[in-house]
Amino acid sequence: MSVRLHPLRWAAAFAVVLLALGVWALSQAAHFLEGPAAQPVNADLLVALGGDGGERGLTVARLYAAGMAPRVLIAGLETSPSAVRRAYQHWRVQVLVEAGVPMDRLEFDTGSGNSWDEAMNTRRLMEARGLRRVLVVSDPSHMRRLSWTWRRVFEGSGLEFVLVSTAPPYWKPEVWWRDEKSGQAVIVEYIKLGYYLARY
Repeated sequence: MSVRLHPLRWAAAFAVVLLALGVWALSQAAHFLEGPAAQPVNADLLVALGGDGGERGLTVARLYAAGMAPRVLIAGLETSPSAVRRAYQHWRVQVLVEAGVPMDRLEFDTGSGNSWDEAMNTRRLMEARGLRRVLVVSDPSHMRRLSWTWRRVFEGSGLEFVLVSTAPPYWKPEVWWRDEKSGQAVIVEYIKLGYYLARY
């Protein structure tokens, strides 16, 4: 004898399933963003992306000290007055030099204003210099958007990029909604990801 559920019970059960899936998706939101990060491998160039609060520079310096690449590209500038941009660039240089990266090992990208520009300008530099692989360093929340962006830019080029994540102390992917900085990073990054998917 078959048992038939009332339509309202079906609807309630479906709603519970949707709610459970929604809660699970929210709990995994930060892990999804950081997912494309990989372990560093030997490369021709290290790229410290713009918007750095210090962690990217320090991570790049550690990778340089470990012999992962012989040169460093400081990429991207903030959207601010030119005098401020110059100071921002000097500050990033100071972090790297004080962490052990020789000044003559630094390259500069002064033409990028966003992540797409950084990928495009890095590809142009690699093609001009005959480089094959770069390590791209940024924060964990940016990895998903960077993966999509750099794949698009590098498609068909034969060039390689490897995304390497920093480990900022504020990043708490398991409980990102409980920490203000983690929460802001996740929410803002999903907005940016949506913009990049629509724009590029």
